Amino acid sequence: MPLDFSLPRRIAFLTLPLIAVLASTPARAACIADWSVAAPIVHKEGLATVETLSRLAQVKISGNIVKTTLCEENGGFVYRLVIRDLQGRLSNRTVDARSPFAR
Repeated sequence: MPLDFSLPRRIAFLTLPLIAVLASTPARAACIADWSVAAPIVHKEGLATVETLSRLAQVKISGNIVKTTLCEENGGFVYRLVIRDLQGRLSNRTVDARSPFAR
């Protein structure tokens, strides 16, 4: 019996694995990288500022923040950071936007 490769079957064949992967992936946080949008949210919500984050990063983790992104996750706000340590290595870290580096 020959295989049926009609267009609807090809689409179904190609999209079903993608749907399965997306369904098994947890919901992603809503992130804002544009600071003209994020800054008013930081002010309104009383979150730590980028300046505060930079000072804390130097003291608490001996590193410099290269990139900061504000994200809303699980009903609260976090910062997703890219940090350069004293040896020049980059790492990712997520901190609470209200009390970063608290632990």
